[in-house]
Amino acid sequence: MNDDLKKKVSRRKFLVLSGASAAGLLAACAPPAAPANAPAKTDAKPADAKATEAPAKEAPKDSGSYELLYIYPNFQAGGIKDLPAVNEKLNQVLQERIGMTIKLESIDFGAWGDKIQLMSAGGEKYDMAYTATWTNDYYKNVSNGVFAEIDDLIQQRAPGLYKSMPVATWNAAKVKGKLYATINQQMFPKLAGVVIRKDVVDKYKIPVNELDVVAQLEPHLEAIKKGENIVPLGDYGLFQYAELYNHVPVYDGTGYIWVDPFTGDSKLKFIYEMQEFADSWKLHRSWWEKGYVPKDTAKGDELRQAWKAGKHAVQFNPVTKPKGEAEARSVYGQDIVLRALCKPSLNTAGIVATLTGVSRTGDPDKALQFLELINTDKSVYNLMCVGIEGTHWKWKNKDSEVIEQVKDSAYNPTTDWMFGNQFNAYYREEAQVGSWAETKKINDSATPSPLLGFAFDPEPVKTEIAAVSAILESKTPFGSKGQTDEQLPAIAKEVRDAGATKVLEEMQKQIDAWKAKK
Repeated sequence: MNDDLKKKVSRRKFLVLSGASAAGLLAACAPPAAPANAPAKTDAKPADAKATEAPAKEAPKDSGSYELLYIYPNFQAGGIKDLPAVNEKLNQVLQERIGMTIKLESIDFGAWGDKIQLMSAGGEKYDMAYTATWTNDYYKNVSNGVFAEIDDLIQQRAPGLYKSMPVATWNAAKVKGKLYATINQQMFPKLAGVVIRKDVVDKYKIPVNELDVVAQLEPHLEAIKKGENIVPLGDYGLFQYAELYNHVPVYDGTGYIWVDPFTGDSKLKFIYEMQEFADSWKLHRSWWEKGYVPKDTAKGDELRQAWKAGKHAVQFNPVTKPKGEAEARSVYGQDIVLRALCKPSLNTAGIVATLTGVSRTGDPDKALQFLELINTDKSVYNLMCVGIEGTHWKWKNKDSEVIEQVKDSAYNPTTDWMFGNQFNAYYREEAQVGSWAETKKINDSATPSPLLGFAFDPEPVKTEIAAVSAILESKTPFGSKGQTDEQLPAIAKEVRDAGATKVLEEMQKQIDAWKAKK
């Protein structure tokens, strides 16, 4: 991992989708916004977006001197210098509030995967660990008996945390009807959209709020190319991003298999045989020929530097957050305007992308007491996120809960999404004020996928998945290879023959078994 990425990292930057470049995966903790749909049915009303300053229910104090062990990765070059000071401050709070202490063990991401797997395999004692589908695999940990069932405990010891999300959201994190981790609440729907330089929007009077679909960008790309003499659209791999078609992927490792959450139909769709995708392929080819997109796609830092140098003005974005312009500006180095081009929907991957697993080798009861505190008390959560007031940060506007980092702060993990409910985070800029309430509203009103809660096990078809991925790596992004729309059927056949058909069949088999047990 390069130093630039370590400075500011989002877990969504690690998700690999077919045809998506690393530069396109804008931080998602990463949140986004669009028209509201009917909320998922639930037995419990979603909690108000405004967090309390104290736990929803006072947890019983521990009478002993139990020390929790909390293990998670860090992305800071050289580690987090002032972690011991923050740990000590946190312990003062925990001793007073719940009668226990905690040891924060933050492991460099390069060593994280091997170390946590060895600890779990050896049955070493710890209480909580970061887990997801993209690192320290949640499902494998559950299968291997690493985590403890917490269905009853979470409602007893963490009622405020439990009530902060609809029941349907919690159900999506269950494995065979049981819950083994708490959800770190953040932006769950992936609202794909577009980023446009603000100076270009103003100069060409682009009606950003009227853009609803990708094709509507064409006249604006034409105007930008003529007027600025640049290649307007920097990266176009996200043409294959499912949400741009108001679909969701069933499994991130097979981004070519989608389902439509808005029809309620769980029928699987192979994207290379979808008419919408064929139309998009043809549109993109025409843009490639007209010079609206680069002949070859840049990657990562190369693309970011091109943006900062003014060589592009438009970019597809997988996560378009409410008031997300400030965060995006730090990536693109310029004032930008965001616009979502899809409706909000929920799928399993978006919910289980950041979790705190509760270990069977520790004390789940005490772990849940801590998780209740950090998820319902803003001061405790922000202590973990940004450190000690006055030492690591100071108030910029206390009434609006806007802070600024102390210069050369020795504590700034930039991983709020890893520690709990991100909607409790203090804002880093005035422009972000109010975004958490807007984001939570999107979470609670998003349309759930008919496969919400289904988790695909790729093991039976891992060979086929690898073979298909190898082909797609050479075929996409399609414009840079010069494919025409007439070649799409041939590519679809090649992908099917390489194993996509078998993957589809295995996925359908698992879905049928999952439905039968619901």
